[in-house]
Formats: sequence, C-alpha cells, structure tokens
Amino acid sequence: MNRLPHRLTLPLLTSVLVVNSASGVVVMLSDTELAGAELETWIQGAFANVTEIRHGNYANYSAATTQDALNGTGAFAGNGPAEVVIIGRTLSSAAYGSGNAQGYNTLTIPVVSLTSYVSRDLGGRLGWHTGSATNGPPTAGAETTVTPVGTLVTGAFPGSYDFFDSADGSFNGAATTTADLGDGLTLATFGTGAVQSAYWLAGAAPGNPTVAGVTTFPGPRLLFNIDNDGPGGDLGPITPTGQDALRNAIAFASPLVVPEPSSLLLSFLGLGLLVRRRR
Repeated sequence: MNRLPHRLTLPLLTSVLVVNSASGVVVMLSDTELAGAELETWIQGAFANVTEIRHGNYANYSAATTQDALNGTGAFAGNGPAEVVIIGRTLSSAAYGSGNAQGYNTLTIPVVSLTSYVSRDLGGRLGWHTGSATNGPPTAGAETTVTPVGTLVTGAFPGSYDFFDSADGSFNGAATTTADLGDGLTLATFGTGAVQSAYWLAGAAPGNPTVAGVTTFPGPRLLFNIDNDGPGGDLGPITPTGQDALRNAIAFASPLVVPEPSSLLLSFLGLGLLVRRRR
C-alpha cells in the first residue's frame, strides 16, 4: 500500500512544467544490449543535453567497470561522474540479485529502472517494491491508466491511454497488484491493477528496506515498466504516446531535458494545467 510522504504536497494541477535546466549530462545505461542498440539511440535523441552514454552490463554494483562508469574513472575518464543511471529492459534480472545491485540504492543521483524484474525484492534484487513481476495484463486498447500523481510526472491527464502496442498481446514484467511500494507513488496501472510505473522522492522508503539496504532513498527513483517481448525490441511495443510519457517521466526525475514539448505535454499545457517540479 502506498504511503504519501508527509513532505509532499500535491498542487491542484495548476501550473507550468519547469523543465530541468542542466548542461551536458552523463548517462549510465545498464543492460545486455550492444553499444548503439535501440534504447541507447532513443535516449540520445530523446533529450537535448546528453553528453555521453556509458552503456554496458553494470548489474554488479561493486565491479570495477561499474565503479569506473559511475565515477568517470578508468576507461570513462574525462567527462566526470554519471549523473543519472538507467537500468534497461533487455537483461538478466538474476544478475542484479543476491545483493549485487544493492549499492545503486545508496546513490544520491537519480536511478531509473525500466523493469520490475530488477526493481522487485525477489531474490535479493533492488527491493523498490515487494513481490514478483507479473505477466498477462492485456495491451489492447487504452490499457494504461494514469493517476493524478502520474499526471505530474508523465504530463498525461488522469485517464486511460494506449501506451503499448496491441501486437504485443500481453505485458510482461509489471509490479503485481499487491506490491508494497513503501513510500513510492503509483503513476500508472494496467486494467488488472498491476503497477506500470511508480516514483520515489528522495527521502522516500522502498517497499522492502531490508532487501534494498536503505531505509530511505537518498535520491529520486523512477520505475517505468516497458516490455521487450513484442516486435521491435525494447521500444517496439511502446506507442508514441507511451514514449512521450516515458520521456517526460525521465526528465522529471533527472537532469535530462526534453528538447521540445512532446505531444502529451502540448495538450497538457494547452488545457491550462501547470506542473511544477522543484529540485
């Protein structure tokens, strides 16, 4: 059950989206895809201020290559430390288990996960939420329902949207309907009630602090589940509307900047709604 942090006050959807201002940002992308794969290319094009993408399999937080990518040392010397970590969708979630990835929970920089297979607590993974990852929510039609809190993060009005292509058939990897998010805020759900996306403010508690290794997160955490089972790889099953929501959510959680208003955001602002994000 979600617990709203006492320090969070929700405006009545009445103001502008303040886009994060930042110069060049170093992104650390962890998955098992090859350099130049679809997700890496999408990140490069989706944001206006990406300086470098350090792309590799960084499941083991303590590994020397992971620490070099995080700190801007060794092979990654020159542009400074990473400023946001994105854990992708094509990967072996078991590699993040047994506490291997627990160190990510101690970072003050934003950490984004694109799958509950890694974010769950099962097998000593990240522990952002309890339970396993569920398969089966249908992707036909407007399958994703955005919550009022989700509006502030994704730029989409509360309501139902077609985030995922019906050719995918059913979604693979959402947080279960009974998942405990700790202080995490549900941004969107599937028709079955499974959690599509969630957000933890800095200072929010994870769903399983014991597995997470922290009682509260020192920086923001974003879970935005995508599915790579359909055609086209990681981003093949996600519609342009879903990509807009993903882009806006990552920009909200991190210093990455969207180069121009997305279609969701244009309609959002066109109806006079305002979203303020303070850092």
